[in-house]
Amino acid sequence: MNNKKRTGTLVSIQDSLVKARFFDDVIMGETAEITVDGKLLQAEVLQIFPDPKNADAGIVEMQVFEDLTGAQIGDLVEFKGTPLSVLLGPGLLTSIWDGLQNPLYKLGEQNAYLVPGSKAPALDEEMLWEFTPSVKVGDLVKGGDAIGSVPEGRLDHKILVPFNFGTCKVESIIGKSSVNITQVVAVVTDELQLKHELKLVFRQPVKSPIPFKSRAIPSKTISTGVRIIDLLAPVGYGGTVGNPGPFGAGKTVLQHCLCKYALADIIIMAACGERAGEAVEVFKDFAELEDPATGDSLMNRMCIFGNTSSMPVAAREASVFIALTVGEYYRYQGYNVILLADSTSRWAQALRERSGRQGDIPGPEAFPMDIPDQIKGMYQRAGADSGTGGSLTFIGTVSPAGGNFQEPVTQATMDATGGFWGLSQDRADAKKYPAIDPLAYTTSVYDSFISWTDRNKMLQTLNEANGIDQTISTIGLKKVPVEKYVQYQKGLTIDFCVMQQDAFHEIDACTRPERLSVINEAVQKLIHSPIEFSKNGMDDEELKDLVKTKFDELRQWWKDWNSNARQEEQIAGLSKKIEQFIKQEEELA
Repeated sequence: MNNKKRTGTLVSIQDSLVKARFFDDVIMGETAEITVDGKLLQAEVLQIFPDPKNADAGIVEMQVFEDLTGAQIGDLVEFKGTPLSVLLGPGLLTSIWDGLQNPLYKLGEQNAYLVPGSKAPALDEEMLWEFTPSVKVGDLVKGGDAIGSVPEGRLDHKILVPFNFGTCKVESIIGKSSVNITQVVAVVTDELQLKHELKLVFRQPVKSPIPFKSRAIPSKTISTGVRIIDLLAPVGYGGTVGNPGPFGAGKTVLQHCLCKYALADIIIMAACGERAGEAVEVFKDFAELEDPATGDSLMNRMCIFGNTSSMPVAAREASVFIALTVGEYYRYQGYNVILLADSTSRWAQALRERSGRQGDIPGPEAFPMDIPDQIKGMYQRAGADSGTGGSLTFIGTVSPAGGNFQEPVTQATMDATGGFWGLSQDRADAKKYPAIDPLAYTTSVYDSFISWTDRNKMLQTLNEANGIDQTISTIGLKKVPVEKYVQYQKGLTIDFCVMQQDAFHEIDACTRPERLSVINEAVQKLIHSPIEFSKNGMDDEELKDLVKTKFDELRQWWKDWNSNARQEEQIAGLSKKIEQFIKQEEELA
């Protein structure tokens, strides 16, 4: 592209969708800036048409990522020649941006309100980084190769050659020194003998996935600290999960716990169309939270994209793709990354609004006809890379209206992901956390922290207990045999003591694999062992009352164990107590 400015003028404005007349060349997918009352608003080219009124001109259709209040027909449009991109380099961690990678705290210093057209450098341009070169003059490098590194917190951040570069020769490179992201650290010459200056940062198009060195099937399971997930619905490093649930079912609390306790090098949160109040709560709370693994601030291994429901809908799409690209970048660096998107439903709603304004043929519930393909394309960017040792795990929440899991976005998410954590309104109303329904989940992980056989036996017991509960609700407790009632109480105990936990308790909030194996051993003993309660002349009703009393005592003791067992000896005490309960040797203290 030459340096001549390519411009056009607005001829149509329909909320965030505009049309402009142009006379020069325009590239599909490139960005543009629209001048509105002296402010430059960012837009993206969606479609290009011939102009029916002028054979020498064309019409371009664009989505605008910022509020268009004040825009008028005839406003100037300047085409930038570059696609929507994200700035990659040291300083990404600890940052909080809007959907276009503008740092929110920097924007807040400019104005107490987010004014359309506000801009700030995506990364700190003054901070110095200790650069250490890893190549020398004369070496051949290509896109994705490291030319050096800088320490970023506890991580070693590799400085990469931009991914769109072919084979290049290093002409010059600085020695070990302190530099900022605006300074040149190396000069390379490509195959056409053109010279390129390399800095600590570069821009990457967000809709062009960063390639894998060697894509691999996820094989190692993530310890999330959430028992029901790690026992029944585990996810591997590089896996994908859909997490649907009605409003108020605890999706956000679950994501916060995953941020804090999931064993990953880096956590990325994309608040895509989230309510502003919840987004502000995230910004405030996460800045104060301590990382349990290191004792440092949790934000030292996080970055957040805060695109709220009050911001223009077009920016929701941008925020998800920008977050994905940042995740891919750190995966290429060799780190295990978890991306949490809350909520992909609002991202899909943004696509629905745009599709409607464009006049496309609507699909089910007016979503675009290709919404399943778009959702699959988004989740397919996750994965494990055996070439780098890194992974990108994508966990997307879905907010179906009325908790209807049959709606198009939930169904498409189920088809696209390897895991499914369905949240139940009934369990949420009963104050059960997490509200993941143990009878409504899927996972692509076979054996993980417990064997598939143990997992199936646990699920079978929960299923039987659910069936007996429905029988009791239908025909009453009297018609249920004592042995079935004992099985029912076993299922209740597993649900109450294992599947539920206290997200705010110091000990119970997180269960690691070592403790999980102790719990599983106790559960399997409870499931497989027959429990004989002495009748002592009691009829069936009295015996059922005794069974309930005994199981209530066990559940209370187990709950106390969840909250209090710290030492190895205390933890090992669970199996002993279960054995005592099975044999009915003594009362549980």
